[in-house]
Amino acid sequence: MIKSTYNIKEAQANLPKLCRSGKRFIIANRDNPVAVALPIEDFEALMETMDVLADPVAMQALEAARKGETAFVPLDLNDENFGL
Repeated sequence: MIKSTYNIKEAQANLPKLCRSGKRFIIANRDNPVAVALPIEDFEALMETMDVLADPVAMQALEAARKGETAFVPLDLNDENFGL
């Protein structure tokens, strides 16, 4: 099992291996977390989620769907716009 928190010296010594592992890890200074490293796919997903959460129109649509106020529309996964 790969641990997930490394002190700065450990992280420096193992950075290539840690990056190739494709896992998230934390870098700590004297047991205090100071940095997080994560795979680019995780970072992109996080940024996309933040974009959606910051968009008032998207949030209104999500809230309406959550309340059952919108009609169900089946998605066409073969269409680049999903048939919307």
